[in-house]
Amino acid sequence: MNNEAIKHLRALLRHFASSRWMLRFPPEDETVFQKDYADRYQLHIQMAGLLGLIALLLPIPANYWLTPQLYLPTLHTSIVSATLLMISLAYSTSESARSHQQILVLINTVVAYMTVLLLSEIQHPPLDDYYAIGSVLVIIGGFVISRLLFAWGLLTALALCIALTVHLLRTHAGIEMMTIQGFVLVLALGFSLPGSFLIERSLRQNHLQARLLSLEHLDLNQTHLHLEVLTATDGLTHIANRRSFDQVLLQEWSRQMRIERPLSLLMLDADHFKAYNDKLGHQMGDECLRQIARTLAGFAQRPGDLAARYGGEEFALILPDTPPDSALRIAESLRLAVLELDLPHPLQEKVSVSIGVATMIPLQGIVAEQLILRADEALYEAKSLGRNRVQAYHFNASSDTPIPPGHSPASPAADGHDKAAPK
Repeated sequence: MNNEAIKHLRALLRHFASSRWMLRFPPEDETVFQKDYADRYQLHIQMAGLLGLIALLLPIPANYWLTPQLYLPTLHTSIVSATLLMISLAYSTSESARSHQQILVLINTVVAYMTVLLLSEIQHPPLDDYYAIGSVLVIIGGFVISRLLFAWGLLTALALCIALTVHLLRTHAGIEMMTIQGFVLVLALGFSLPGSFLIERSLRQNHLQARLLSLEHLDLNQTHLHLEVLTATDGLTHIANRRSFDQVLLQEWSRQMRIERPLSLLMLDADHFKAYNDKLGHQMGDECLRQIARTLAGFAQRPGDLAARYGGEEFALILPDTPPDSALRIAESLRLAVLELDLPHPLQEKVSVSIGVATMIPLQGIVAEQLILRADEALYEAKSLGRNRVQAYHFNASSDTPIPPGHSPASPAADGHDKAAPK
């Protein structure tokens, strides 16, 4: 799914870059862009409205000082316009305003522009010219600061032209005033519309690049996660492998040491598995291991529990915060669950497992491999006593010597256990 989306965005980005006048995406991509634009630039629109409100209110003291006889008409005009802008600003903070942002910008720009025209009509020279020139700032603020999209910019430009025409006709302006006002509006729109076009092009390109980068990053993370799963999972049985077992055992050993709680380990081995493989073939042997692994995984139900393939036909189950009696009950339930698989065996009635159980409260100065050694010795004893049984580790003061950190026990294949007790 991600690969298809990445290919689509790359193709769309190339097409967008090659088409200088493109300002529209396919419907689905356009919907995503409009939503992203509304979320990302709502603050810009609010800031543009706030700046417009401040610009309308700031000249009020100056009008009182420069033209006191015209103060009340200019004050009334400014207050009416400011009230409309404040209502618009208050509405722009609501969730429903996200789908009407462009209309709000259009209305606010036209209101501010009409206010400047009315103030220039009320004032005497030379203040009327200053207000007329101030309309340029209104238009640039409405188009550029609020990030008005180009299509809405064209509609806003049309609305401003109509507003200016109505104003000039209503005031019976002379040719000189029409020329000045028309020139100012054309000049402002001449800067604002190209700026709006270029800004939207940049916004759309940045939007595509951000989406593409996000998907590529997600795809990379998924690839890394998949590789981590592959390196942590046994390819045949699809449970944790020896590498994962070693890591989790060390983590749980440290954790149980901190909280001073018991850590139990079950080591189990499929009985007479070599004969099973030789008689029934490797495919049947692999399927047997998979079914044992699935059964074992059903007993790893809590956070921290781990079912793993230890090597060959040997499996392990890590059980944090589990006392010896509970570990023995789990081991016996596991042994019976394997028997209930009812897998035929050439040397015995059905496939069975032998299980060794060891429990320790981790202490400083003792390594986790001590627990493996104890569970492995219990497994060896279970196999020596006839197999298809659970055996707990029995403490022996003469041989139970802690392994200091930095030393590892011999592997089961190297310590003679498998040779002394045939599979």
